Amino acid sequence: MKERGKRFVFLLFFTYVPLIILAYITFVYGLIRRSAIRDDAQQADLIIVFGAAQYNGRPSPVFRARLDHTANLFKSNYAKKIITTGGHGFDARFTEAAVGRDYLIRQSIPADCILTEPSGSTTLDTIEKLLEFLKVQNLTKVIAVSDGFHLFRIKQIFGDNRIVAYGSPAKHSPIESNFRSRVWASIREVFVYTGYLVQRKLHFPFPETKD
Repeated sequence: MKERGKRFVFLLFFTYVPLIILAYITFVYGLIRRSAIRDDAQQADLIIVFGAAQYNGRPSPVFRARLDHTANLFKSNYAKKIITTGGHGFDARFTEAAVGRDYLIRQSIPADCILTEPSGSTTLDTIEKLLEFLKVQNLTKVIAVSDGFHLFRIKQIFGDNRIVAYGSPAKHSPIESNFRSRVWASIREVFVYTGYLVQRKLHFPFPETKD
């Protein structure tokens, strides 16, 4: 009986548990990739573009792809307002939100149609700050613009807070257009999303990485 019990414990921890973990990772990875390739953009209250790196006041190629896509959505009349997001990052002189706003203005987007959220340091932090604004303004539908791999988590966080977020991936994302970068970013997103589930839904502390 003892030998049988030991065999069961061995199978549980060295066979079944790894298989369950692998199945979970594969399932969430599939959800992330499904969101990454679908453009759900439709009429909404706002377009929210998530920040990325900027260099000396200029958007990085990744950020520029997001901003260009946002400009196209705005010019196609999907929404009348845009919110650019993102804090200082590694450069204390500029915020990603301000750099994004200035870039959009240069793309002929009216300045009075652009709002900024410059204080968020992570995706979750940014969304929590946006939620305060959305609820005060009684806004319930937004278009979220980012790289494709990022959108599943964004939509889930908004949805958990009763905001409908239509994901719209940047069409010319340098990350999504490179196979290795795309796979690595999506795998990383599995673990970041899992951290969100643990922290927010199970109320267990889990540090969120800068993203």
